[in-house]
Amino acid sequence: MSRIYPLIILASILLSGCNSSELTSTPIPITVQYTPATVPWLEGLYGCAAGNTIIADERSAAFIDLNFTDMAIRIGTPEQLDFPVYQIGSEDVLVVVNPQNPVKFLTTDEVQGIFSGRITNWEDVSGADTQVQVWVYSSGEDVQQIFEQTVLRNSLVITSARLATSPDEMAQAISDNVNAIGILTHGLKDNNESTVFSISNVPVLALTPTSPPPEVQNLLACMQK
Repeated sequence: MSRIYPLIILASILLSGCNSSELTSTPIPITVQYTPATVPWLEGLYGCAAGNTIIADERSAAFIDLNFTDMAIRIGTPEQLDFPVYQIGSEDVLVVVNPQNPVKFLTTDEVQGIFSGRITNWEDVSGADTQVQVWVYSSGEDVQQIFEQTVLRNSLVITSARLATSPDEMAQAISDNVNAIGILTHGLKDNNESTVFSISNVPVLALTPTSPPPEVQNLLACMQK
């Protein structure tokens, strides 16, 4: 029996393992909405499909609609929890800079100061005498929501911040400009970015509109292993 994480699950069910003899013999389509931050979990999703067809649809967290999908995957806990929720992993949300930036570590207060506009020059955090270029996501992205709730709290993002439409665009912006700073997950970071701050152990969640049918139960059980 797979492990269930009771602190964040509102409707608990017993999930069987991924034994092929227990899986449905007739392949069916399973629709899955997922956020850009959860792309690293797609490999596990397809690997656990057990012959069923996965129809995956990438969406901003703000546009996940459980009325039109069998399951949704996101990071961080949504504001409203009136449906079954299952933890399938954890992720680190990172504040990153260009590897050529001499700044190698930032405190919570310094990160808050930079993203809110109170700190606008790298020299104020032991860096070069150059202007900081801040990159963020839209407020509808799960990564941005986690960052604002955990780090910014009651502060607003600086109005001059540049908007990345995807993690790829964020990574490219950081790679292209030594003065840039932005947000990525550990699973999407590579050697073109340097971590200066980390929000650790953010849950990766699978949401279902109702108590899931057996084929989705099996998929969830497999992904939780």
